[in-house]
Amino acid sequence: MATPIIVRIVQNSKKGKCSNKPKRFHFYLELCHKVDIKPDNLLYKYYPYNEYLLEMLITKKAWFSKPETFNDPFDCHLNFDNNIPQDKYEKCLRWQLKREGRSQSQIENDIRNLISQDGIVNDKAKKVIDEIGASTLDVIKNIGVYCLSDVNSNMTMWAYYADNHRGLCLGFLISEDVVPRKVSYVAEAPKVNFSELFDDESTENEYKWIFSKHHDWKNENEWRIVVLQGNKLCPIPGEIKTVTFGLRMDKVKRKLIQQILKNKYNIEYFEAIRNQELLRLNVRKIGAHT
Repeated sequence: MATPIIVRIVQNSKKGKCSNKPKRFHFYLELCHKVDIKPDNLLYKYYPYNEYLLEMLITKKAWFSKPETFNDPFDCHLNFDNNIPQDKYEKCLRWQLKREGRSQSQIENDIRNLISQDGIVNDKAKKVIDEIGASTLDVIKNIGVYCLSDVNSNMTMWAYYADNHRGLCLGFLISEDVVPRKVSYVAEAPKVNFSELFDDESTENEYKWIFSKHHDWKNENEWRIVVLQGNKLCPIPGEIKTVTFGLRMDKVKRKLIQQILKNKYNIEYFEAIRNQELLRLNVRKIGAHT
């Protein structure tokens, strides 16, 4: 199962190393155990009908995209504040020196050379922090994101993501070891101070930029699952429990989908239909061979 993450730099050299980075920049992204999933655990993914959908249904592996491929150029934009408060510099430097294998006595000696007794941080210390920040951003931009919704009747999403209603919408019963997080819709880009990534007590802000979008997108009711490496296939986030066929989906394609899934899951099938009185979609249950 794909490992869900939030971003926080932690002092541990044995887990999740970024093997393509110099030793001094190794860190891993700590598991997020905060869960705010819906009570019934059912989340939806809209798909066009194509060979990638069929492959996903057969292999049970889904594509986790890097943020740079999203249709929203502001998505996952990190408004990174490098201006570390003076009282946080020492903690960041101690973290880095420990990562470099310094003994405790060496760390204390280095800290004295990097920060004066009256708390003045010299240029060498600032350069170390800048280098860690650049490496952090490089890793962050490579995360993988799987986007879902908590609704299966959104007309805009059927148009954007399911080929103008010719595709389908899958309902996933999210596995217990997967941690989706609900997206917040905001007007301003979230700002994260670099020191928050090192702070075990800072649990509110360090991942907000991954789970924030402009409020123009709020109709999508989005949830996200995040993994360390993007633009790759990962196991789907749970069992497929429902399939909703689009209003314009071809009946032959419906039957092929049902045939592929015939013995894989205990699935309920639905179809999107026009509401005869309101300009909206209704979703009604259908038989497995309809």
